[in-house]
Amino acid sequence: MTGLGQILRRRLNPILAGLVSAAILVGTLALAIERRASILRDGREVVLKTEPVDPRDLMRGDYVRLGYADLSSIDGSLVTGAWPAEDTTAPVWLVLTPGSDGAYVVRTASFSKPSAVVGEDVVLRSEPVRITVARPSGGSNSIGPLSFGIERYYVPEGEGLEIEDAQNEGRTTVAVRVSADGEAQIARLMIDGETLYQEPLY
Repeated sequence: MTGLGQILRRRLNPILAGLVSAAILVGTLALAIERRASILRDGREVVLKTEPVDPRDLMRGDYVRLGYADLSSIDGSLVTGAWPAEDTTAPVWLVLTPGSDGAYVVRTASFSKPSAVVGEDVVLRSEPVRITVARPSGGSNSIGPLSFGIERYYVPEGEGLEIEDAQNEGRTTVAVRVSADGEAQIARLMIDGETLYQEPLY
């Protein structure tokens, strides 16, 4: 019986391990989907101007690569608070405020989450980026190009060029939902202020 029990355990262990792995994978995927949905459902909405980067990838269907001229490159003069003590890789926190045309622009940047914002301002967190600190011998502080996880938007095959043309003419904007933690998700892609595509919650 002892030998039979050991054989059964050896056979069951891989099955049990597979079931546990599958449960963890499904749970992780479900959490990611629900997090995205919660941002689209509950996040603060801001409108951002876009600029074209690379409209299509023929191997994966059409997508539009979205650049954000007012967000991707940050001048050091916008930074409030202390810079890191040495070169590092970290997120950058932006405080966005509505511009004269309603699209949001950067008001300030910092290397820690702002404690509070006022009025219609919204906090947006970048993905970790290289931050270079000036040496005593000279040079200047610098921040690498920022990205926010909203630089790519897939569209039905064959429709990417239409959006690219509209971007070239400065007619494309996106409505982005931003969570309390500064994480962004694209909610709508618009041309001339009219919604062309809207993201479902699930």
